[in-house]
Amino acid sequence: MHAEIRHHGARWVVRDLAHNILYPTLINDRVINGKEETLAADDVVQFGKLQMRAIDMKAGEQPALLNRTPVPAALQDDDAKQRIATSGVHVTVKARTQQSWDKALEVVTLESANRPQQEPAMLALVRANHHMTHISHLEELLQSILADTIAALNAQRGSIILADPITGELSLRATLAPKLNPATPMKSFSRTLAARCFERGESLLSEDVNADAGLLLARSGRHGAMNSIITALLRTPRRRIGILHLDRGMMDDPFSENDLYYADAIAASVAVGIETAQLVEQQRDQFIQTVSTLARAVEMRDQYTGDHTRRVTEFSLALADELKLTPNEKYQIQIGTPLHDIGKIGIDDAILRKPGKLTHGEFEHMKTHTTKGATMLDTMMHLVPMIPIVRHHHERWDGTGYPDRLSHEQIPLIARIVSVTDAFDAMTSDRHYRPAMAADQAFLELIGKAGTHFDPGCVFAFMKIRQKIETMMKPA
Repeated sequence: MHAEIRHHGARWVVRDLAHNILYPTLINDRVINGKEETLAADDVVQFGKLQMRAIDMKAGEQPALLNRTPVPAALQDDDAKQRIATSGVHVTVKARTQQSWDKALEVVTLESANRPQQEPAMLALVRANHHMTHISHLEELLQSILADTIAALNAQRGSIILADPITGELSLRATLAPKLNPATPMKSFSRTLAARCFERGESLLSEDVNADAGLLLARSGRHGAMNSIITALLRTPRRRIGILHLDRGMMDDPFSENDLYYADAIAASVAVGIETAQLVEQQRDQFIQTVSTLARAVEMRDQYTGDHTRRVTEFSLALADELKLTPNEKYQIQIGTPLHDIGKIGIDDAILRKPGKLTHGEFEHMKTHTTKGATMLDTMMHLVPMIPIVRHHHERWDGTGYPDRLSHEQIPLIARIVSVTDAFDAMTSDRHYRPAMAADQAFLELIGKAGTHFDPGCVFAFMKIRQKIETMMKPA
């Protein structure tokens, strides 16, 4: 009805049929209303809002048409094949593949570099689904989605704003600006456009922020160096979950209508994955609360520890951030650190609560809390990844620790981190047999024992965040 592409003699031609001024037929952005023009490889043909690219044009060959009607399995016999072959529909198979998802994605990625005509936005859609099957942590998933979308649509920055499931309030959850100076303080998204998109329930394009009367009083567009903005609605069949916000700067070409369609398609594709990751995150939060309650039960038996596990967990997460651990490793620390002394449940009260120094035999019994704790966690599938912290947080860099006398990189990194923070908090806390040590002295102790008791890299990173640690030590 709109146009046709047909094989004519030794060439392929595009013929406009609709004579539609509002939605014309174009070849490489050139209108061909009512005309017929030759089509060549790499030409982009547009019918109204639909764009197609010619990737393989061989003059003189009959067109290879793909029968889009599936053949039932019951008809997959020689007679059926003969009927298909004589029906006038010719099916040409140019390549076959049966690769794993990872390998297929790798091939597509490599091919896109060699074939610049392939739409980057389509690759972003493929990668988005890849991320959703491989990434379970919401933070990492959002950053991966932004990285691919920014690259595909040539944005200067991207943000994901999610709605609170209960209040509906929008809040920034992730932002990425690879083209901007990280030292430049700028607004990361337009609150006005995000709210407008979410309330209307539709994705929006603002080609020119300065021409939008509704944004005249908005500060984010101008202060954020935004010129053109796309707000794509993140929605599932059940609800609206947030906004995918993309912008381009003053020196960039504005987003086009096609860019909006691609961004909207990406937003629709990734929304279910984000919603699933949110549910997993909620379950993890509930799990963390349960673990924290269990850790407090251990602390109630050990009178001197006070709020020890909470502080060690906070210190460990800060050190993990400084060392740039993965979200999965940080989750192991978040769960494993409160449980690092869980084995003390199996230590006799007379030893655990003894006010004075332990005898050699008592200390040997106390050391078994590492193996007792590891044994307890080994019976719970979800806690098995946290065993390295529970079992090895008393190992020493030089191999003189316990229970397995591991050394250097034999000690899991998450255990080396907790070893540093556990010792620091122990030194700066009051004990029955000595008062708390000053923070300055405790930091010097860590430095003095780096390379013997502690991983030097962990101690060095801990010193870099000293100011943050001292702030965390202050009473709320």
